[in-house]
Amino acid sequence: MQEIEIKFVVKDASAMTEKLRRLGFRIAAGRHHEKNFLFDDGAGSLKRQGKLLRIRKTPSGQTLTFKGPISTESKLKHREEIECRVDDASLLQRIIEEVGFELRTQYTKYRTVFEKDGLCVSLDETEAGNYIEVEGPSDAEVIALGEKLGYSEKDFVRQTYAELIGETKSKQAAGQAGRSTQ
Repeated sequence: MQEIEIKFVVKDASAMTEKLRRLGFRIAAGRHHEKNFLFDDGAGSLKRQGKLLRIRKTPSGQTLTFKGPISTESKLKHREEIECRVDDASLLQRIIEEVGFELRTQYTKYRTVFEKDGLCVSLDETEAGNYIEVEGPSDAEVIALGEKLGYSEKDFVRQTYAELIGETKSKQAAGQAGRSTQ
């Protein structure tokens, strides 16, 4: 399946929730905690190729997801996404590790999912800040919804949450290192 999405920074989660409700979006999945586990081989081959292998645990279930590289053909994020539900994420993690992959990154977030007319908006609260991911069937529909929510192309965030959280942690570590040398 082809995923078409883009992220935007959210300054006020309550105000964003209200905007979405005014636009007729309904909550498809209430605020919940997600744990994400990203795997790669020792050489980082998947990351180098722009691919991702993830196990996600939520209160409603566990999934294994493969994401292909992000297309450079669009300003939005276009990438192949293959996902399936799994019964035992811990056992699956062991299998993944036994075939040579390692747990390289893990992060958590709180997510609320809104839906309307084939569009999906996920409001995500992460260590790197709050974001919405707008996903839909076409670039035009995703961009149009972004505009209705007050965003433009200059606001597009193409990075993954793992990248955003990694950058935040690096900045925090650099700040702490700078303070300890003073």
